[in-house]
Amino acid sequence: MVLTGPVTHQELATRSSIGFYLFVPPGTNEDLLRAAGFDVRAVQDVTANAAEVALRWHDARARHREALVAREGEANFDGLQRFLSCTHTLSVERRLSRYAYLAEKPA
Repeated sequence: MVLTGPVTHQELATRSSIGFYLFVPPGTNEDLLRAAGFDVRAVQDVTANAAEVALRWHDARARHREALVAREGEANFDGLQRFLSCTHTLSVERRLSRYAYLAEKPA
């Protein structure tokens, strides 16, 4: 995750609540790839995809709330919904971005 705007500590906590995430400033991923001996060939901003997937997943889960709460429990259901909502908001507002990298290790 690339920090591309202001993000509160609560938003970072929510955004990382389902696993390990590393939040870095712009350029860090490219620097790390180069330091590992890779040539960065292309960088594609895929933040809009992350926003769309988070919103669609959130809304689909909301439509099936009753069944999911029965399976996951209310606390887990609500926690994942908060995560997805936060992911969508941070992505749409361009405060947290996602990039895909094409890198090649020279022979």
